[in-house]
Amino acid sequence: MKLRITKPIILSATLALTALVWATAFRYSITNAVTAGAQHFQTAMRAPPDSATNDPSVNNVVTVSFMNRGYCYAGSQLKDTKAPGGFGKSDNAPQKLRTESPGRGLFLLAQPGVVASFANGPGMRVVLVNQTQELLAFPASDSRVAIIQEAVDADGTWKPIEYLPSSGCGNSYHRVFLAPGYFWAFSAPRYKGSIPTKLRFAMALADGSQFHSNEFEGSVNPEQFSVEKGHVATNIMDPYNE
Repeated sequence: MKLRITKPIILSATLALTALVWATAFRYSITNAVTAGAQHFQTAMRAPPDSATNDPSVNNVVTVSFMNRGYCYAGSQLKDTKAPGGFGKSDNAPQKLRTESPGRGLFLLAQPGVVASFANGPGMRVVLVNQTQELLAFPASDSRVAIIQEAVDADGTWKPIEYLPSSGCGNSYHRVFLAPGYFWAFSAPRYKGSIPTKLRFAMALADGSQFHSNEFEGSVNPEQFSVEKGHVATNIMDPYNE
């Protein structure tokens, strides 16, 4: 009996082979993901990852009289196979860098003149860029990564004006992954208050290191330097102790 190879059979075989290739690549990527650490940002060089419009004179400020909670949520196209599951997910997917971006390493870039929608109003943008050669893993709590804003206080000291809320659920903790040549774009508030000062973004990593964005001019209110009663800051470092 002669076997007839029909188009549906060829198509099914092709799809199966494609699925196998992607599954293998997926396992390889997760297995070889590197926990982001100090070695990735020590020689970083910042550069815009895309051609987003920058307007330094734009009116995208907001006034608050309290320490705001962290708001940088990162979606991951790769699943954390070590996490128990049940954590909150984000649809803020990584974006591909423009090919001519001259940046280097792992870096945060604050873009106060780039308008981004924040809390039903205009805000600014901050980007986390991976221009290393490695797939990087970042600790997260319900997809919230450890990025907050800091400001210089009256004594000339950098202090946080935002905090990371705690979670009592162990399932909240997991990792998100950023491939080389990709970035996350986050919407952030651009503050205006009674104290003219410098601001920046800070990110904490699982190895205990911390790195910062470029500084930019702004202003804050004094109440933003103190956590309101009932707010509990947390450490969302790598739950796998890697």
